[in-house]
Amino acid sequence: MEAEVLDLTVIRGFQDGLMPDPSMTVSEWSDERRLLPETSAEPGRWKTSRTPYTREIMDKLSIKDPAQKVVVKKGSQVGFTEVGNNWVGYTIDMAPAAFLYIMPTDAMMKKTAKQRIEKMIEATPSLRSKIAKTRAKDSSNTLLYKEFNGGFITMVGANSPVGLSSTPIRFVYGDEIDRYPESVGDEGSAVDLADTRTSTYGSRRKVFLTSTPTRKGSSQIDIEFEKTGQRYYNVPCPLCGVLQVLQFEQLRYSPGKYRDVKYECPHCNGQFEERHKTKMLNAGIWMPLAPEKEDGYTFGYHLSAMYSPHGMYSWAKMAQDYEDAKGSTAKTIVFTNTKLGECYDPAKGEKPSWELIYERAEDYKANTPFPSVVFITAGVDVQADRLEIEIVGWMPGRRSQSLDYIVITGNTAHDDVWTELTKLLAKTWIREGDNAILPLRTMAVDTGFNTQRVYKFVQQHSTARVVPIKGRDKLNMIFSAPKSVDLIKAGKKAGKVKVWNIGVNLIKEELYGDLHLQINHETGEVPPGYCHFPKRETSYFRGLTAEEMVLVTNNRNFEGFEWVKKYKRNEPLDCRVYARAAASIVGVDRWSDERWTREASPVDIHTVTPPVSPSQKTKKSDFWK
Repeated sequence: MEAEVLDLTVIRGFQDGLMPDPSMTVSEWSDERRLLPETSAEPGRWKTSRTPYTREIMDKLSIKDPAQKVVVKKGSQVGFTEVGNNWVGYTIDMAPAAFLYIMPTDAMMKKTAKQRIEKMIEATPSLRSKIAKTRAKDSSNTLLYKEFNGGFITMVGANSPVGLSSTPIRFVYGDEIDRYPESVGDEGSAVDLADTRTSTYGSRRKVFLTSTPTRKGSSQIDIEFEKTGQRYYNVPCPLCGVLQVLQFEQLRYSPGKYRDVKYECPHCNGQFEERHKTKMLNAGIWMPLAPEKEDGYTFGYHLSAMYSPHGMYSWAKMAQDYEDAKGSTAKTIVFTNTKLGECYDPAKGEKPSWELIYERAEDYKANTPFPSVVFITAGVDVQADRLEIEIVGWMPGRRSQSLDYIVITGNTAHDDVWTELTKLLAKTWIREGDNAILPLRTMAVDTGFNTQRVYKFVQQHSTARVVPIKGRDKLNMIFSAPKSVDLIKAGKKAGKVKVWNIGVNLIKEELYGDLHLQINHETGEVPPGYCHFPKRETSYFRGLTAEEMVLVTNNRNFEGFEWVKKYKRNEPLDCRVYARAAASIVGVDRWSDERWTREASPVDIHTVTPPVSPSQKTKKSDFWK
């Protein structure tokens, strides 16, 4: 069967060589024949003039252009998803060949195929006439595979080894490649596998790679872009006419008055409004930053959301998003990646000095929340012979107060330590100032060790009070939606537990940034994100800063940043990360001012679990002494 498919591919390749190249470019085809469906933001005929910076890129994908590889490192809301779709339509209609379309996952690919490719075919007459309606039992035309005269398009997720390692392909479109898994099974990266499949076609192949970038050092699109001449879209200043790359730093505005935003030209210092953008974009040209790297076959392009067409994503909204991201590492990463189209550099969150944090520790009353503490969370780290727990109070602005650090010693495969941890769930704290009773709102327990025993503990308690968590190094958010896993007892399934994935690297970066913050001693102002600590042993503060972000080279010879333990005891860092994740699950990152005020209201003593009696209290360990 494989031999028959290969023979068919060779025959099609030979036929491709006999066919004359179409004179029409991708942009010309799009303007003349592409119709956007009613579900689009701007339905009707496609107009390249709406996003003129896409013209050169689309035309590089045309058959008659010698370009073999096109790389686009970009921000969001600049129209490149439709550029890829235009190339798909052009191939079906004008340049039939074997085409592979890859998205990060099968689920994402199915959604794109249904909501974009299917609708594009239905809305565009020249495509509709070449492809029959999708039928589930028709192997020549399914949701993810479509044959047409002279070629086919197969659509797969980058997590599918089978879809990436079969027949030769002439055209490859890899979208959002920074979201691809690092390796497809044991076969290497999806980008490398796809690139290999085009080698049969030699100079007649084309590979189109696009993505918003992620972290510096590990971003695949950034690595690909750095190999190219790095083209940037230069537009003329409407005041002095000097060509320049639009930079976010040149926006001028006052926080809260975003409608008045203007752009200041760095050459003439004149300021102008966004309404000039349309004329500027139409007069723009692509210029390489490193022309010496261009070989005539590979071209790289960068575009930020600053270039989003007038009426789509405005400079005012961009300024507001930037201001909203301040003080939040998670939001700053999203803004840097999706709006600026740049990599987030984790090296900026350098390891704080434990000595400085130790020296600024405060002499406040132990286990007594500040008057501004609204709720309390706990982060639990599980080891073979102990549980380590940090109790943290949370205030508006993501400010925090470390209330206690507890170590419960004992074999974590047995019940004793878990019984003690259950007692901690019943504990309450008396808030300073109004004597309000604060219960433990949420406890996050790591499932990385003695996993099934953790699941058993979690199942015994309310999911609102105790959440099992699993750290994910590459998760670019504090937490993702929980997923059900099996609870196993005596080798048999005994129910389900919902586990929350948390972005441990992201939280560590945020924490290290917060640990650098200082109270303004002149005004007494406490910055958002500031962490209050009581006087403790030096071991705690060394453990809190035990890891460091280090640039390493992986087994594929790619450089990237990884967290490396520099001090043997990193449990305080892990516990703080877990307590932070619990706070985010409660709502610390999304509550409005009104919600914070409402949540801060004193709790009725009759609505919470009574305090633990002295005989039940968990003993403080001398572990850190």
